[in-house]
Amino acid sequence: MKEVFAAISKDFETFGTIEKEGEVIFDKVNDFEHISEKRSRYAPKEFLIKRNENVLLLEEQTRRAVFGVKSCDLKGFYQMDKQILGKDPFYTERREKTLFVNFVCNEPCDGGFCTSFGGPILDQYDLQVLRDGKDYHIMVSDKFKEYFNDYREEGDSFFSRFSESFNSKMDVLPVDGLEGRMKWNSGLWKEFASRCISCGACNFSCPTCYCFDLYDDENERKREWDSCILSGFTSSSAGNVRKDLDERLRQRFYHKYVYFKKSKGEYLCTGCNRCVEDCPVGIDIKEVITHDYSIE
Repeated sequence: MKEVFAAISKDFETFGTIEKEGEVIFDKVNDFEHISEKRSRYAPKEFLIKRNENVLLLEEQTRRAVFGVKSCDLKGFYQMDKQILGKDPFYTERREKTLFVNFVCNEPCDGGFCTSFGGPILDQYDLQVLRDGKDYHIMVSDKFKEYFNDYREEGDSFFSRFSESFNSKMDVLPVDGLEGRMKWNSGLWKEFASRCISCGACNFSCPTCYCFDLYDDENERKREWDSCILSGFTSSSAGNVRKDLDERLRQRFYHKYVYFKKSKGEYLCTGCNRCVEDCPVGIDIKEVITHDYSIE
């Protein structure tokens, strides 16, 4: 892996997960040994969608390789691709010039439910790395096979055995058909609203959320991350179409588990559990999946 990192760093500006002041963050790295295998504190979507930027100026992006991305975060990029790749020039410029190196988790994380959405071994990837002791097993897309011409090829048996073992340790939630089970008038939305403080942390920590606000700032036109939970998200000169918090919460979950599924063919969730970890009032998105809507 040191040799692979060195070869890639000749062609790309390299970033990776590092441990700093008690947290795991992404930063520039020049040595493979400095990269942490732990999951980052925040989803790395800032590599593709900046928190705040001027949309009147599209800067050319340098080629970047990002090591240490986890499966739940990487899957989020492929889901966003279905909605905005080729349509958003800023996202597209960065996406096409960024190589993500996925470090597959060896063990399930607390609260995570990635197996419910096809993880942790993904079907789409640039480089997918799975460590087994001192050995590294790599799955590589055709686009980057040149970096592995001198390495021995192996079959899929190792990854199959790993998936079987990993999946036996993490329960798969009943997501199939969720878009047909959820109820518009469920009491769950009001129950969540009784606790929610509209901070937007769930949206900002989510690896699949990509909504933004747009405003003029002197001679710049800015866009910045926005949240469907915030009261101003759907405000217009005609008023607010979702003036109540329970309606905004319902929209968040319907977008993830109904609308995106019907329009794009998959749920807009990767099972990372970040929204639960960052929620200050303990709202758990898994309750939306496991809730018995038939009794309401």
